[in-house]
Formats: sequence, C-alpha cells, structure tokens
Amino acid sequence: MGYGGADYRISKKCLEFAFEKGIRHFDTAGFYGKGASERLIGEMFSSNRKEIFVSSKGGLVWDGNRVFHRAKPKALEEQLFQSMERLQTDYIDLFQLHWPDPAVPLDESFSALADLQERGLIRFWGAGNLTAEQIFRYIPEGSLTPVQTTFNPCRPYNLHILDQGFRTGRTINCIISPFEQGLLVDPQFLSKSTGKKDVRSRNPLFSCRKLKDLLCHYFQRLENAPIGAPAFILLWLLGFRPVDIIIPGPRTPEQVSQLMAHVPWIVERSALVSDIHEILRKEVGEDFFALLDQIGKTGTACLKGQVH
Repeated sequence: MGYGGADYRISKKCLEFAFEKGIRHFDTAGFYGKGASERLIGEMFSSNRKEIFVSSKGGLVWDGNRVFHRAKPKALEEQLFQSMERLQTDYIDLFQLHWPDPAVPLDESFSALADLQERGLIRFWGAGNLTAEQIFRYIPEGSLTPVQTTFNPCRPYNLHILDQGFRTGRTINCIISPFEQGLLVDPQFLSKSTGKKDVRSRNPLFSCRKLKDLLCHYFQRLENAPIGAPAFILLWLLGFRPVDIIIPGPRTPEQVSQLMAHVPWIVERSALVSDIHEILRKEVGEDFFALLDQIGKTGTACLKGQVH
C-alpha cells in the first residue's frame, strides 16, 4: 500500500512463484496494507503452514488513515492475536516490535514479547529500527535477537548499527529496504516523479538532484555488468560480514527472478562472503565502488538536508 497500487492476482502469483523457487521465509506485518498482507499470506499458506517461516510485527496501528505507536504489553498481545487470525495460524514464528514506541520503555515492550514466547504463541521475538545505543542497552550479548535495519548504498551510515549487534552476538541482522524503495533498481525514478499518494514522495532521496545525477552514472555502468542492479545490490550487501538476512520485498514473479540472480553468481565463483566485494571490484571496477561511496555520502547529506 502506498507504492502505486497493487494487483491482488499478481501478489498471489508472486507468492506462488517464490514458494516454487524454494523461498520459505515470508515477512509481513499487521500494519502492511491494513492487514491485507497478512490475510493474503494466510490464504495462500494455511494448508501448508508448517512448511513456511512467517515473521510479522506489532507496535504500529492504523486509526483511519493515521498511524500510531501502540507497544504496551496488552496492545502487543491484542495485535498478535489479530495477526494470527488474519494469517490463519495459532502461532507466529517470529513476532517483532515494528518501531520503538516513544511512550513505552523499550524493555517493557521486549518483556511483553518474551512473555508471548513463553506462552508458546510465538517461537521467537525481535525488533526493528533500533539505534546502536538501544541494541547495546536492551539486547543481551550473545542472544542473537533478530533486528531489522535499513541498509543500502544510499544509507551506508547504518553499518555502525549492524556492527554493534554483530561484534557482541546480540543480533541477527535483517536488512530492510535494500533497494531504497526501488530507487536503486529502477531508472524510471530518475526522470519520473512519484505521485502525492505514493509514500516515496516523502523520501527526500527521490527528489535529490545531486543524487540522481550520480545514480544516472550508476545505472549506465551496470548496463555492462555481468548482473543486473537487484542482484548487484544483494551481492554488495552480502559482502558485509554483519549482514545475515536480506528482506527485499518483490511484488511480481519477474522481480523474484531478478532477485535470485545473485545465487548462481555466487555458486559459479564458489564465492565466500569475505570474497564477494573483491570479486565485484574486479568485475565492475574499483572506480564503480568509488561511485558507490559518492552515492553514500550524497545520500547521507541529502537525508540531513545538506544537499538537494
């Protein structure tokens, strides 16, 4: 919802195709599409529930067209039961705090999630959008708690958040928005403006002229690369040791295929995680990595309002 509309039939085909290709982890939230995302997954996989791993989230709720934080223990429990009903399941594999609630101490929300786990309603719990300081303070060392963090070439500064959890075994780092809402994989956004109802219209990176100039060179260079933009970004991300899981969010079967192109690339080169960046540098050139560095610095400055 908020990305230019969605076709229910195509969404079903996307899930079917992903399952056929061996994908078994499906990430959703009661917040997504006001529950429509969970209902779709429930409809698709209720008959083979044990074969998939479902992660969902609570802590953000809709009231009409307005969004509110709701992360008190009772609210999280209510949202969990609503999610289970939509997903047509009596448990959720991973239930996460979507965002910290400014009105609720973080340890109170985490204790509520741990209680839901003890009651057998969820198998694991996690969180999203935490700062490095919050990870250090509230996530126990060695606990390997799933934490979702935005990280991509436009937002390289979030690597320090991933490092905080990785160094001390506090987190399993799950990368969200790897393509910056499509900006890093679809050249149309360099010349086409998003509509006012599109959530990307509120993302300053989509209107940053200096960044778009750099991305124009980025797409031109990738035209001659051995892989497309989606696979390249996934490989770039996987080359960082703190990255454990990537949640890309394809919307069509074609996008699923594009995302999976990085797998044969790794297999054909027998590439280890520690080798990926070195191999990529040889294939796309050291100057291309310098361009990525420029994109990261410009994206960071744009988000801070320092460039336009």
